[in-house]
Amino acid sequence: MPFFKKEQKAINDKWYPRTVTVGRTVEMDEVCERIAEMSTASEADTKAVMTALGKVLGSLMNTGRTVHIEGLGYFYYGCVAEGNGKDNPEEVTADCITATRVRFLPERNVQQNGAVTHNLVGKDVFWVDVETMGANPDKVASPDDEQDDEGVTENPLG
Repeated sequence: MPFFKKEQKAINDKWYPRTVTVGRTVEMDEVCERIAEMSTASEADTKAVMTALGKVLGSLMNTGRTVHIEGLGYFYYGCVAEGNGKDNPEEVTADCITATRVRFLPERNVQQNGAVTHNLVGKDVFWVDVETMGANPDKVASPDDEQDDEGVTENPLG
């Protein structure tokens, strides 16, 4: 079950749900262990493939292509530009790009009735307010935050 907390936005003073994570981040070893349990691959083989995946994705995206991993989704590069843009197209160069981001679109399936489902979203998602679970909403992290045993430490994306 995913969790949320209530958060008031300064822009309009309205309250909204915000996703939060609890506990430690699931590391690659656990992912590999679970994949090994579901397949004929060993944990070591699974980890070798998973380690290579990031390098291969980066290499392929560096050629300007989108990479589709069946059942997972699409990976591609996006860029962040400096300032407020340029007045003329001739002024736009690669030097205007200040950061490269990896973008991800999850795999989606269109059902016969027109409904769209995502493979990464469980069939019966049941959201729970962390306050009802006895958690302190100030000690849980948003998905953008890297956590340690005590709670939030920093955002791994900068």
